[in-house]
Amino acid sequence: MSDLTVIAEYIRAAMEAIEEAHNASRELKEDTNHNTFDAFKAKMAELHEHLSKLKMVLDNEEAYAMDELMDALSKAYSDHRADYRRTPRMSEE
Repeated sequence: MSDLTVIAEYIRAAMEAIEEAHNASRELKEDTNHNTFDAFKAKMAELHEHLSKLKMVLDNEEAYAMDELMDALSKAYSDHRADYRRTPRMSEE
């Protein structure tokens, strides 16, 4: 799986987390108690985690793009991914 595919997965996961957090906020508004508040906090923490991953990628998008290009070129010429990267690998193939 390429880094671009993983980035797309991060975006999809963040969108799902937004929907879940929104639903939890609706439930909290309708029935305010400790359980709905704890559920809301958990969904917000999950959303924060997804958005933090996405922000890291977007803050370093040029480096991720270059690393992805170098991996593709290395794979084409030597049949393995590039050994050196400026960014951490998002997945192992």
